[in-house]
Amino acid sequence: MKVIGNQIQEEGLKYSKEEIKKSLVTELLATRQIGNKIRAKNIAKQSGLPLIWVDKVPGHNGEKGIDKLNAERSILLLRDRVSPFIDQFQHPIGRCAKFYKLTAYNNCNFWCEYCYLYLTFRTQPVSTHFINYEKMYDEVIKFDRLKIPKSLRVLNLGELGDPLAVDHITGFAGRIIPFMPEHAPKTQLLFLTKSDCVDEILPLDHGGQSIISFSVNTDAVFHQLEHRTASPESRLAAAAKVQSAGYDVRLRIDPVFFYSTWEEDYIKLVDKIFEYFQPTRITIGEYRPSNGLANHISSRFPDSPLLKINRSLVKEGKKLRYPKSLRIKMFGTIIEAIKNYGSDIDISLCKEQPEIWRALGLDMKGLKCNCLG
Repeated sequence: MKVIGNQIQEEGLKYSKEEIKKSLVTELLATRQIGNKIRAKNIAKQSGLPLIWVDKVPGHNGEKGIDKLNAERSILLLRDRVSPFIDQFQHPIGRCAKFYKLTAYNNCNFWCEYCYLYLTFRTQPVSTHFINYEKMYDEVIKFDRLKIPKSLRVLNLGELGDPLAVDHITGFAGRIIPFMPEHAPKTQLLFLTKSDCVDEILPLDHGGQSIISFSVNTDAVFHQLEHRTASPESRLAAAAKVQSAGYDVRLRIDPVFFYSTWEEDYIKLVDKIFEYFQPTRITIGEYRPSNGLANHISSRFPDSPLLKINRSLVKEGKKLRYPKSLRIKMFGTIIEAIKNYGSDIDISLCKEQPEIWRALGLDMKGLKCNCLG
């Protein structure tokens, strides 16, 4: 990609197709302190990978570029979670509902260049799955008994990792989805993913309590920035499958990027969405990196166009953003395209100012965005 101002133009991938097509996980690790070693061994057996026991959680490494990515996101670490599985998300400047998250994974095995998790897990960057499920189940049951509004009775599995990216290895979704109707009947789960690996969850007894939300973007963004993920069309085909299986299916068009053919491409994306299915909700968000993310992007993707884009963004609090007028234009184009397919689709913005909502004629009352029930 070449960057002119804050526009993106394609010029081909920096990473070979052979590198991108490698298995997401090439090494499976487990800490020796893990309580259920049989569970770890069973996950290893399912994955077909040898299980490597380690004495401590791998920390920061001194690699760069592809070597750094392989040292972090080609590894899956199994360990027990000591801190709570469930806690409430608090946006630092109040631009988000206080939803609840369920942390089954830390970090992600996909290689999206814009991923905020590079910064979040800068000291412990290896992708992790927590397998002391009994502690998790106990917390879910206690959460189900809380007296809280129905809109907040959703546990977001996608805030700190992609909950379906390596489900073919962990089999976790097959455990937690049928657990809910039997043990936590008032609570929903939210899976946010860029994966198309949904076949294992199709026959599950989900009781209408699991929401599957797919993050999608244009083909240009996918090819240039979303390495090792399923293609947008594959995600949409997977969305149609899970909707046919009775799941509530939502979409996020996020992050939206401004580049030379953005308008045509995002309208095409909306048209493609409705060729496959009609989501119950669509949430839109822009590229909004934290101020400190650029250093982490550059150490993994030294030629990323995002580094130049970041310099053209404006600072709002701890985030860099497109100017408000441009955000309104981009969001408005996408919203208009969505409304061509009906006025009964819930449309919302992610972590955006009230004035932007108002400028686009969106209602923040009775908020219906991706992370809420």
